[in-house]
Amino acid sequence: MKEVKFSVQITVKDMFAFLMHHSYRGTSLIADAVVTFGAIGLLIAGFGEGDPVKTTALILVALLFTVVHPLQLYNRAVKQVKNNEVFKLPLDYVLTDEGITLSQGEETQSFTWADVYQIKEYKSQILVYTGRVYACIWPKRVLTECEEKVKELFKEHLTEKVAGKSIR
Repeated sequence: MKEVKFSVQITVKDMFAFLMHHSYRGTSLIADAVVTFGAIGLLIAGFGEGDPVKTTALILVALLFTVVHPLQLYNRAVKQVKNNEVFKLPLDYVLTDEGITLSQGEETQSFTWADVYQIKEYKSQILVYTGRVYACIWPKRVLTECEEKVKELFKEHLTEKVAGKSIR
């Protein structure tokens, strides 16, 4: 039986990356880009010229999704990691042919491979969803020695729909 073990201590950087992935994707990313580039286009075209209120409003709109929102997400990541008990201790994972077992201290939770809803791989982390909202965050920095074994288990036990396109 195959078995892969690793521990994850979620940092603010990990949580921030997770929140950014969720905030800047799909239709919301397109809408944010349209609004931002629209505001920049209007500024360049001179729409607010001579009217400091319009100019200020366009600058604020242009900065909203490129500066303000990421700063808010970073602040949220700091609060979540600092205030959530789950992130105070490392999470221990064991992956086997049966599924995924997650433990922390005395608490243990197991998922079969059928419980895995979706896998997403990004440059710095792999996200394992066991529902539309709940995800296990696996920073690649902790998977350095076992990343290939983890991906092998994904390919063996998950359908193309769940893991196929996301795992490189």
